[in-house]
Order: sequence, then C-alpha cells, then structure tokens
Amino acid sequence: MTVTLLIQASNGVPSLGLGRGDAIVFDSAEVEALSGSRDYRLMLETGLGTTGADLSDITRIACDIGPGGLGVTRTAAAFANALGFARRIPVLALPAFELLGAEVARDKPVAILRRAARPHVHFGVYANESGRGKLALYEHCTEQSALDQLSDLEDYDLAGNIEVAGHATPVTNKATMTCMLRLALTAPLPGLDARAWPIVEVLE
Repeated sequence: MTVTLLIQASNGVPSLGLGRGDAIVFDSAEVEALSGSRDYRLMLETGLGTTGADLSDITRIACDIGPGGLGVTRTAAAFANALGFARRIPVLALPAFELLGAEVARDKPVAILRRAARPHVHFGVYANESGRGKLALYEHCTEQSALDQLSDLEDYDLAGNIEVAGHATPVTNKATMTCMLRLALTAPLPGLDARAWPIVEVLE
C-alpha cells in the first residue's frame, strides 16, 4: 500500500508522520529519541524502518506551510520540496490555520491566533459553511484588531498560541497527524511540479 509523508513544523516543534491508507503508522512526536529534532532525514529513516516501508512507497507528500515559526517552516518546506523534486512527487501545501481549524472544529467557529512580529499577529476564523469546514478569514493584523473582531463573535473555540482574556485557553497549537492525513487525502492532488512555499504574512 502506498505511503503519505506528512511534515508539520509551523508551531515551532518539527514532526514527521507516515500514513498508510487512511491510518497513521508513524509519528515522530511519539518517539522520545526524536523529541525536538530538526533532522528530517533521521525522522524519515526512522519512520520507514519502523513501518517496513521504503522511500519508493511514498506517493504523496503534504507539508504544513504556516503561518507560524518562519525558520522551522522554511526548513520543513525545503525538505519536502527537495524530496518531492528528487522522487518526482508533487508536494501538497496545507496552511496551518486550515489544519488547526479542522482539528478543533465542532459546532462553533474556531478563532486562531498565532504570534507574529509585535504588535502583529496571524489571525483567522475557521467556520462551517454549507456543511463544510473552511478558513473563512485570515489576516496579518495587530493583536488589538484581532481582539476587536473576536468581540463580535458570540461564541468560539480558540486555537493557536495566544490567550484571550475571559476565554478558555487555546485548545491546541498543533493538529494531530490523523487530522493532517485526512486533509491530505481529501485535497485535490496538485500538479507534478507543485511545491510548498511558506506563508510569511498573507495567505495566497
């Protein structure tokens, strides 16, 4: 069975996963020896060895493109792009706010706040539209502007790494590999030359 390679790093803690079919068979975050590692080659070799898979089994690569920690996000994208180029595999770019929204979304909108260069933040709202979840808003704005907009929402869940006074703490700042795999498998497969480009300030 073919293997999907998943790389997530924009929360500042790089992790690599392997999916076989619709199941996660390896997650570097669960391997103590790989905790905090930024050695994607080591993570990949460990994953392939653990699962009995081979590099040639990988047919899809999905990479978290942020916004978030710029250095780690760029490194993750560079590794994904290099492997995709070498193996002639397209790289599916998954915005971090879509991952976080899909991870947290239940029956209310998800507000997502991540730190950027002060006084700015990355701000998004993930909501159900026509029965399907999607990122309905994204802005690179001042923290005060984001908080002003949040005051207009009646109720919401919070994700990211910024707390909002009077609201429950953020649910998470990282999507599970299971959620990432689900989005990777349901997204349209990009063209052969598709590569991942980190989000610096705005979503394209």
